[in-house]
Amino acid sequence: MTDPDSPVLSTAPRDPELGFPPPGEVLHRLRTHKGMSLRQVAAECGLSVSFLAALERGETDIALERLGRLAKVFGHDVGSFLGFSRGRATPSVFPREEQDVLDRAPGVVYRVLRSPELGYQVVTGDFDPHSGLAEDLQHEGSDLIMVTRGTLVARYNGVDHVLSAGDCIQWTAGYPHSFRNDGDEPAQMVGILFSSLY
Repeated sequence: MTDPDSPVLSTAPRDPELGFPPPGEVLHRLRTHKGMSLRQVAAECGLSVSFLAALERGETDIALERLGRLAKVFGHDVGSFLGFSRGRATPSVFPREEQDVLDRAPGVVYRVLRSPELGYQVVTGDFDPHSGLAEDLQHEGSDLIMVTRGTLVARYNGVDHVLSAGDCIQWTAGYPHSFRNDGDEPAQMVGILFSSLY
């Protein structure tokens, strides 16, 4: 009879289109890292040793509620449990010349990185000296902005915030906001938009 704590894992081919690692492989990695046996994991999550052994070997699937109980043993929720191991075997590369370019106003150029699996968008904004957005922005979600060069004025809900290179600002994007460069040198910012604006 096979020892259920044996590290025999599935030899079934992975389906990279699923977008997450096999739960059994994640379970095996986490429990061996913590030095836990399948019996110890089973006692904490209320699932049987035989079920967990079959999951590790890739012989069974797991329902969401059970997966949540299993993830909790290791201090994870379902999302972080499935993200514990690498998703893709290769990185995604977004060449600058393939990013969408938006002329937001005279002297202001935005580049937009769109990647649906990210769940957010990355925007870079280049501001010539004495340039700025012609109108306020308002949209769903929240934004995290970092100035990477020069100095920008971030205007949020009627209040100006002067940001130098390396400074960050975060806000709820439903309030009016805009950017301008009052200086004599070019400025640049990188923004993470936790919604799909562009």
